[in-house]
Parts: sequence; structure tokens; C-alpha cells
Amino acid sequence: MKKYLLFLLFALSNSFFAQKIQYKLQKSEVFRDDFKNTNIVLSEINEKKELLLVRSYNGSTMFSQGQGYYIEKYNSKFQLKKAFDFEMKHPNYQKYNLMIGIFTIENNIHFVEVCYDLNEKSFICFDNILSEDFKITNKELFRLPKDNIEQIGTLNLQSKYYERVKGIWANNNSGIIKSENEFVNLNIFKSIFFSNNNIFNYKKALDIENKGIGSDIVLYLNETKTAFAIAIDGRSDETDGLKLYLFDNKLEKKIDVIYENNMKEKKCFFQNILVSNDGNSIYLIAKGYTTNSMKKEEGGKYFYDISRITNENQESQRIEVNEHYIGSLRTYFHDNELISIGFYSNKDENTYEGICFLKIDANTLNLKSSKYNPFTSQFLNDKYGSEKYNALKTITFKKVFFNSNNEILINAEEEYVSESYNNYGFISASKSAPTKTTSYSFDDIILAKLNSEGDLLWARNINKKQSTAQEDNGFLSYTSILNNDKNYFFINSKEQVKKLKNDRIEFRQIRKNKSNLNIIQVDTNGDFEYEEILDDEENAVPFMVSKGVTIDNAVYFLGRRGSDKQLLKVTL
Repeated sequence: MKKYLLFLLFALSNSFFAQKIQYKLQKSEVFRDDFKNTNIVLSEINEKKELLLVRSYNGSTMFSQGQGYYIEKYNSKFQLKKAFDFEMKHPNYQKYNLMIGIFTIENNIHFVEVCYDLNEKSFICFDNILSEDFKITNKELFRLPKDNIEQIGTLNLQSKYYERVKGIWANNNSGIIKSENEFVNLNIFKSIFFSNNNIFNYKKALDIENKGIGSDIVLYLNETKTAFAIAIDGRSDETDGLKLYLFDNKLEKKIDVIYENNMKEKKCFFQNILVSNDGNSIYLIAKGYTTNSMKKEEGGKYFYDISRITNENQESQRIEVNEHYIGSLRTYFHDNELISIGFYSNKDENTYEGICFLKIDANTLNLKSSKYNPFTSQFLNDKYGSEKYNALKTITFKKVFFNSNNEILINAEEEYVSESYNNYGFISASKSAPTKTTSYSFDDIILAKLNSEGDLLWARNINKKQSTAQEDNGFLSYTSILNNDKNYFFINSKEQVKKLKNDRIEFRQIRKNKSNLNIIQVDTNGDFEYEEILDDEENAVPFMVSKGVTIDNAVYFLGRRGSDKQLLKVTL
């Protein structure tokens, strides 16, 4: 296992040193699986008050091969009562089987996956249904012949499959469609241009090797568990199409349509989907470009589309961003309204100067209000201290919470991937070929609070630098939860807290297996306090803080050291 270096630097106020945080810890017995790499992908409390955990496993060595899920049920004392190993086996003619969603409905666990069938020459999606007594049934949800999918472009399922093998799938049910982000990561998006006949064209940006890269397939389950949607976003230089399916909780198909952008001078990138609480409609958020907007020298180079799709009708509303730049919007249902949150800039696409808020009527799709809040002086002081201001980049949303007063808590992080080469990128007689190193970085935590109308109440920054060359990075970053209107963060650190200038403190960590678990509490005014809750010398295993799952007022973590594993429950 490669070694990695983590460095955490927190800029916090004097109020950090306040009273103790109230919490309770419970640990399971240390246990061993047949597979080293496992991750919690689903957790719920069932009708019998049992804790249900579903953990994925993936064995990729000659001594540990296989892929599947451990299904476990624990009593209130955290004792294991039932367990089942659901090994995923597929016939040879099914290729690139990709799990796109795991959820429960009426005590059944649904494992929804898609594959490419060599015999049928079709993409097939089916639901593996696991009953309460661990009986397995299967139902095909849809099949999409390869020729038919050309209506929306190319789906590169192979690329998605190998991307999943290298990483850790979280099953976060976010509804995010990653197509535009993948273009940015590949430096392809910057090559997109309008052709002479004013049709948005990127043929030159996509060569044969990259065909279909940027395509995506996403599942979203609504909050009421009455319906779930599946969206397939293909890559095409000729049309913007999104294949959409909607199924109710009896697995009956309610929507089977292609959403198309038919404007010749418009290019859209789909960003995320939602399903209405009544289970009858799909909402779609997309970023759109036109010839005229792209020719502008300053802001307003694009707009956003909000669409509602049923089996009979598709309606859209354009939302102008005026002089602002918004990289992406995350949209949430709240009180029959759509709330969109993003980070914006007035300068360019690649930096952020503040937080934007859009409130949209879910019935009419009309924009009810919009706010653009620049970052506060307190936030900038947290982040930079007396140093010169540098614009924020590469911010990723982690969580958005609505508290009891309908105020909005935003948790985000500066997250990015970088690549470097040794030997200065050339080959000589005395040096071997250059070797590429990929670094996964998780830097500053950004947190903010808005009122119900989108006005910024406060914003804080937690200065943090974490990086690793390993794709298994579950021990980095953080998990957050909202409880009694207070925001909590769980992080790993190593050394004793050190006070710095300007009322800042610093955490340092050297190795994954030397990790202290800390909790940070942020109160309703944005003031902080922290506490170390587990010392690495007293722990059998370190815990994967970025892969925690929340149920009510508790957070569950899986810990791992070698083949030894342990579960931790932190109750607030």
C-alpha cells in the first residue's frame, strides 16, 4: 500500500475553545471479511428497529476475486443478528455490469444495474430484488438496443465500468449527471466551439478514442420512495438528448421518453435530475449555450434551463444568470419549491467569489427570486488570514441541509485531481520513461448559512490540505450531519492541536493508520468548537471519515486496518 501525506490546517475563531460536545460512541466487535476493500453503500433502520447495513466488496487480486454485497442486520446493542453475502455473478455475454442504485422499498432491497448484452446488442437494465428473508428475484426494467441509443449519442458503459473499478462508489442518490465535469477534466470542454453554420459543434474535440467519454447513466429515488428515475446522457455532436425512464414503487414504468434540445443554435449540458414527491414528474436542470451568448465579451455567456417532463408533456423555462458565471447548480425540493444553490463569479468560469441562490416554483417553473451573495470578510479572514486573497477554485458540494427555520446550511470542499510526471517528461539514455503520478486532493472546507430567501447569514472556511496518490481515499475529507440545527463534521487528524497566529489552529496527520477521529461542532451563529473523540493508540482500526452514513442523529463509520474491520456509531 502506497504511503501518503496528509496535512490539515484549520482557521477557526476563538469560540472554537468552548464547552464539550455531547456525543455517545458504540463499536462493534472487530471482524474480518473475505475481501479487504468494502464500503457502506446503504444504511437504514427497519420496522423492527434493526440497523440494516449494505456493504459493497470488490476483490481484484488473484487471491481475492469477486464482487458483491454484504447485507447485515444489527440489534440496538450493535450486535450482528443476520448476515447474507450477495455475490454478483453474470453470464459471459453480459459485459460491464454497472450498479446505478441501491435502495429499500417495503422491506425489500433493490439493486439496480445496467449492462451491455452481447447477444442482444442492447443495454439492459434490471432490478435484483432481495427480500427480507434473503430470497432473490430479478425484473428487467428496460432494454435499449445499441442502434436506438444513437438518438441521444453514444453511451460509453465500458469507460464508466472501469472508472468504478478504480474508485469507491458511494450510492449517494444525488441525481448529478457528470457529463460536463468529465469534459472539463479531459480538457475537452475548452475545445468546444460554434461552427460556421452557427451549430454548436465539437467533432474536433472528440476523436475516435474518446468517443462516448462524458456520457453518463444516473438513478435518482425521490424522498417519499414512491418513484425513481433513470437518465442516460449520451455524447453526440449532432443532438442533445437525454433518455429518461420513471418507475413507481411497484416497478411499473410511468415515463419512457427522450428529452431533446431541438434548437439549432443551442447546446446543453445536463447537470442533475429530480423526481417529484408524488412520483409523476421528472425535473431536469441543464446549462445552455447559444451563438449570441458565446460571442459576448463579458458575463451572461450561458443560461440555465429548468424542465419538467411527464410521459405526455415536456415544458421548460429559461433562467438567465445575467453578468454572472455559475459553474454548476445543485437543486433540491423544499416546500413545493425548487431551491438551486451554486458558487458564482463575476470574472470567469474557473473561480468563485460567492454563493448564488435561485428559488423556482415547482408547478409553473417560474423564477421566484435570485440572490448573489459575495463571500464575507469573516470567510476571507478564515481562509487567508493576512495573506493576499486568491479566488477559490474546484469547489464540490458535499451536503445541503434545511433546518427547522427553513434556513439552508451548505457544506462544500475544494476537491481536485492533478497529474505529474517524473524525469521531466522525456526519455534519455540514462533515464527511464516518465511515470505519471495522480494525486487526489481534498482541501478547504467551505460552510455557509442562508435564510429562506437566499440571503447569506454567515460563511466560514476551514483551511485544510489533504492529498494521496491512492484512489482508496476514504480516510480523507469528512462526513457532515445536521442535528438540532447544529452542523457537525467528522475528520481524521494525527498530532496535538497547535495554536497559530490570528486565532487559528492546526491539525497534522502523517499516515492513514495513525489517525485520531475528531468532531467539529458549528452552532447556529457559525461559531466553532472541536474535540478529539478517538485516539489512534486506543483504536483497533482507523475509520473512513468520508464514507460515513447518517441515520437520524447518528453517524456510522466503517474502519479498516489490513483485513481487520470494525463499525463505529457516533450518536449526537
